[in-house]
Amino acid sequence: MIMQFGYSQSAKYDSLWNDPATEQMINNGIEENRKADYTIAIPPYNGATRLEIHQVKSDFFFGANAFMLNSFDTPEKNARFEKLFASLFNLAVVPFFWRTLEPVQGTLRFDVASEPIYRRPPPDAVLQFCRKYNITPKGHCLVWNNPGQSMPDWLPKDTAAIEELFNGRIKTIAGRYGDSIKMWDVVNEANNYFPQVIMPKDYVYKFFSLSGKVFPAADELLINETTENVWMNNKEEYSPFYMMIQNLKLRGADVKGIGLQFHFFNNTLWEKTIAGDMMTPKQMYDVLNLYARFGKPLQISEITIPTLPYNDYGKAQQARLTKNFYRLWFSHPSVEAIVWWNSVDGTAVQGEDKFNGGFVNNDFSPKPACNVLNELINKDWKTNIDTTIKSKSSYTFRGFCGDYIIKIKQGKNTKEQKISIHKNRPQR
Repeated sequence: MIMQFGYSQSAKYDSLWNDPATEQMINNGIEENRKADYTIAIPPYNGATRLEIHQVKSDFFFGANAFMLNSFDTPEKNARFEKLFASLFNLAVVPFFWRTLEPVQGTLRFDVASEPIYRRPPPDAVLQFCRKYNITPKGHCLVWNNPGQSMPDWLPKDTAAIEELFNGRIKTIAGRYGDSIKMWDVVNEANNYFPQVIMPKDYVYKFFSLSGKVFPAADELLINETTENVWMNNKEEYSPFYMMIQNLKLRGADVKGIGLQFHFFNNTLWEKTIAGDMMTPKQMYDVLNLYARFGKPLQISEITIPTLPYNDYGKAQQARLTKNFYRLWFSHPSVEAIVWWNSVDGTAVQGEDKFNGGFVNNDFSPKPACNVLNELINKDWKTNIDTTIKSKSSYTFRGFCGDYIIKIKQGKNTKEQKISIHKNRPQR
């Protein structure tokens, strides 16, 4: 081990992630699970045909939370946040935390003109942002029993009254946003218990069942769970989170997706990971394969990869972990989304800022992790082809799934068409 800045840089970590079998598994998974063949018909032409094939959007969801939309202290910073976000991501997490969505009972902060609250832009404002940049919105979250972050202070103590209020909240949100937001974290962190909050009995099942009835059938309803209860306490099919999902499915609750958080909120986890003792490739695949048994899409739903210590060494480590984890997640057939949590340092919830988990510094200057994300999302995992062909009636290429603009240039004539490549669908 090489000691640097008080932290160990492990040859064991490198051997695990540079292992030829692991690298082959990741590369093969990306090639098989994220790409498909497409054949372009070429009009008859007596000469060379120029083809320009450019991917403009990915089927895979790369995202982050949009909590800092219009929440910086200057218009210039707000504009930089928008530009940064749109340059990388096609999915934005929209805040629906009850505590700040309805700070006063009966006063709902849906509208763009709602009273500002830091890190909690009104949903309508985030939807405007999403429409502007062709970004898919995801609602987070309908039910969370956290007293400090989610539950309003004005809630009554009576559990029957709380249940009715939750029912009304879910129905109201479904009625207003069910058609415009097609992806929802319904229940968040249900395996965390807060004794000061007396939730209705069997609330996870009740509120999932209700959501399945009041949201459109096409909406993806997810259950979301913490890092500790997903990756660190994996007991295979006897894991509490696994058994909760199984219980819900057996009882007919409409769980359509599974969110797996990935926050490094303690130094020990980080140290063991870079030492090669935790979050190894095998452990990662084991967890993904476990939850893939349900046959539902998986999302790496909230990511904080720290910068520890906050210097060049820590930033380099953050970038290294980011590249390894993203490539592995992207390779797995059941994963449909990878969602970084806080993009900019200094914008996390109180208590979590000390980990500096943004991929840009608080002055918006990019960290090495930002460069990694840009290389992967905008270059390595997008297909762009410029080629010249002669005397062919068709051209077949293998590209990453998503939307494309194709230009067929023959002499002075240019034909432009939009196509989409999707997995497991006929491509013609």
